[in-house]
Amino acid sequence: MKPNEDDIVISGISGRFPNSDNIEEFWSNLISGNELYSSDDRRWPV
Repeated sequence: MKPNEDDIVISGISGRFPNSDNIEEFWSNLISGNELYSSDDRRWPV
């Protein structure tokens, strides 16, 4: 296969951080010992 001269790169990253608006706040919560878990009421009861 002949190399293409018009190479394109699409890159990105995302995350969901419990009880935090961004990674810095998440890290601060971890360092502070804050509890970051909660129940998920979106699911059907078992």
